[in-house]
Amino acid sequence: MLVDQYIETEPNKHWQDIAQPLHAYQYTDVYDDHFYKTLKNTVITYLDRPDKSTYLTHGTSFTHSGKNMHVVSHKQNAREQEVVYDLTFKKDWWYQSTESVIDWSWSELEKTIHPVFFHHLNTFRKQKPHDDNWIPFRLHLNYLDYQSYLHAHADMADQYFNTPLAKFARARSLTFYLHDHVEGHGGELYFLSGYVYKPKQNEAISINGNGAFHGVNSNMSPDKKPRLAFTVRWAHKDDLYLPGSPDKALYNIGTYQ
Repeated sequence: MLVDQYIETEPNKHWQDIAQPLHAYQYTDVYDDHFYKTLKNTVITYLDRPDKSTYLTHGTSFTHSGKNMHVVSHKQNAREQEVVYDLTFKKDWWYQSTESVIDWSWSELEKTIHPVFFHHLNTFRKQKPHDDNWIPFRLHLNYLDYQSYLHAHADMADQYFNTPLAKFARARSLTFYLHDHVEGHGGELYFLSGYVYKPKQNEAISINGNGAFHGVNSNMSPDKKPRLAFTVRWAHKDDLYLPGSPDKALYNIGTYQ
């Protein structure tokens, strides 16, 4: 795997009060052919199905290795998305502290998610900029259909973090791509600073997406096929909001069962 960086010193001039400068890591040749195909087939099993009605169903469940698992789904700006897991949806997450959350998180992930995705997380567990203090707390699969786009936005929300605003947290969005960009056909990851990333299969990019405003322009693929990718949200344990008990939370989290 090859790793490169793109670093800006100042945020976009129009968003200096609410944005952060972009700091991106780009990873190329991430996997050998065998594992890449296995990973892609796993994603397609979830997403590239004739019946996509489950994309809009909250709490879809499925069975893997004899275990009942749940998918939290929603649709945003005509973009279909499935959340494979979100540790903050587990009530035990809110019993953790900065001292316990690392061990609890990795144990929970090993027990509950698909082994292929768990291998992917381990691939980046200590890859720059991560170290033993970072947690992959959420993974969602992206399905950017023909003519769909993603407007400029920042990732994540304030309630995850023990910081004045989410943009101040040490948090990153790591997206792995399962398609090659075709020049002039859209599907590019863009930033308000002007930087543009053109995806390639078996590549990944990690961005401080909680602070650097970004979007994806319209998928105008001439074959009208969707663009496939998936994103993992990573956060530094010391910046997470972990009350130690749901009873100590600032808002009602009783629905996270």
